[in-house]
Amino acid sequence: MALKKEAKKKGPVRKALRYIFLGLLLAATAFFAFVWFSPVGERDPWEFVPQEAVYVIEADDPIENWEDLSGTDIWNHLKKNELFADIEEDANYLDTLIQENKKLFNLIAGKKLLIVAQMTKVEDYDFIYLMNLEEGAKVTFFMDIFKPILGAAGYPIKNEDFGGGQAGYSINDGTDNIYLAFAENILIASYSKKLLLNVIESGKKPFYPKDKQFQRVRDGAYDEGNRSSVGKFHLNFDQLDEYMTLFTDEITGTVLELSKTLSYVSFDIKTEDEFVELKGYIAPDTSEISLATVLLDQKTSEIRASKILPTNTSFLLTIDYDDFDHFYGSIANLMGENEGYLEFEKTKDKIGNLLSVNKNEKKRNRAEQRGKDKDYWDWLGQEIALATLPVNESGSKQAYLALINTPDYGNAVHDLEEIAKKIRWRTPVKFKDYEYRGKEIKYLAMGGFFRLFLGKLFKQFDKPKYVILDEFVVFSNDTSAIHRVIDSDIRDEALYGDKDYHRVTKEFDDESNFFIYINSKELYPFLPSMLDGETGRTIQKNKEYITSFPFIGLQLVNDKGIFETHLHMEFKKP
Repeated sequence: MALKKEAKKKGPVRKALRYIFLGLLLAATAFFAFVWFSPVGERDPWEFVPQEAVYVIEADDPIENWEDLSGTDIWNHLKKNELFADIEEDANYLDTLIQENKKLFNLIAGKKLLIVAQMTKVEDYDFIYLMNLEEGAKVTFFMDIFKPILGAAGYPIKNEDFGGGQAGYSINDGTDNIYLAFAENILIASYSKKLLLNVIESGKKPFYPKDKQFQRVRDGAYDEGNRSSVGKFHLNFDQLDEYMTLFTDEITGTVLELSKTLSYVSFDIKTEDEFVELKGYIAPDTSEISLATVLLDQKTSEIRASKILPTNTSFLLTIDYDDFDHFYGSIANLMGENEGYLEFEKTKDKIGNLLSVNKNEKKRNRAEQRGKDKDYWDWLGQEIALATLPVNESGSKQAYLALINTPDYGNAVHDLEEIAKKIRWRTPVKFKDYEYRGKEIKYLAMGGFFRLFLGKLFKQFDKPKYVILDEFVVFSNDTSAIHRVIDSDIRDEALYGDKDYHRVTKEFDDESNFFIYINSKELYPFLPSMLDGETGRTIQKNKEYITSFPFIGLQLVNDKGIFETHLHMEFKKP
């Protein structure tokens, strides 16, 4: 997945800053006139946001929000990166502009600003700026007065007719035209006339204020936030794959999956010198059947895998649910035609035939039938996890592990041994079971079992080795990784007790539906090998910036049909 060179030249941050300068200045001067006139409307700027918007940055106080962001160690570190180098001069200019025009910019303090990104054609996008000027007034009269002033300042202004009775203006900034229109109390600005016309039409038939799912997600972001945050971020997943073609030569399966299975996300963004935190909600697309829709039907449970993994685990992903029977029932009901589910059913039927088991036979009470249960799947507990673990000193080689919580050690030993025994009778297996530090390491060809839960993420586990430790069955194709887990368990040095892991996870709920933990320092050496040449080289060049966020956590918790979402990224200044 190679980055396109031209994408750097018009990255969203650089472009947003470049275009917003004149828009803010004009909005401020326009507002100066509003105090002399009576209000003319109370429109919500969201009424003008087109349905096709890719994302929206929402600032309740754009000047204060910018000052809060630009003053952090995180921003001052990131803007030194070559990907941000083109905007550093513009960012510094904006700081100077605000400081030297305090009185002017104070006039728009507390006025809501929306920065809307939208595609203009297949390989390009632009921004729309919507500001609620609240007082609203006879702006056309005011702009006519200021025409000669703006012209003398090097910004010639012309009257524009945008059709449908909507008048406006175009102002040349020396290289491009910025188009302005005033719809009652809303200032609309864009460097794209096409987008501005689309916004005007959208205002006639508002979409987002009537979309109940989006409103619930957005309201949730405001529940989590306050005036001290630097803003809100809203993403429309339906437009994500088209937007990502600007930055990659091809859309990855992960991006396509997100655009198909998720609907909206809204985050409240907070930044301090030590961290970035995003809190809000994600709404799955319930018309598409996926793991997300399955998890919406599950109660939360404890995050457990960290109790068995070593402290240098580089990546951990957990899927948590209250009861496996209910979890699997939801999968069967919702994912009946899903490729992963069909593959799992074939695996289950195959093993059932080997064991002479009727797959439809009802489960029996574990307490009474331990070791005799004809289901052979009742050892699965309340968590399924995926992890990566360095297996060489440099960390460039890492092994994948799958972990399954099992509430009944004896039952897991029996059932897995029975399955393995039958498979060995029917399938030639070169791997011999052996013992390591008193723990038996066995082989088990599970076929499509793992892919049911995370698809291609579990492609590494078709024929894994496994060991049963405490409340976990640990699978991996790499026996050295299993050895490291056993060593960690014997020494009682699990990730759960690590001070860094504890510091990050104390920010999250104890129970979850979906959780990710990343140790960037441990994961970084492995990243270039996971990506293609150009992207891998980009990763290597930006080591300082990637590892400056040493620990990252992401959690999703089901909340009545949507996911409460929390992303926490620690920052450590190099």
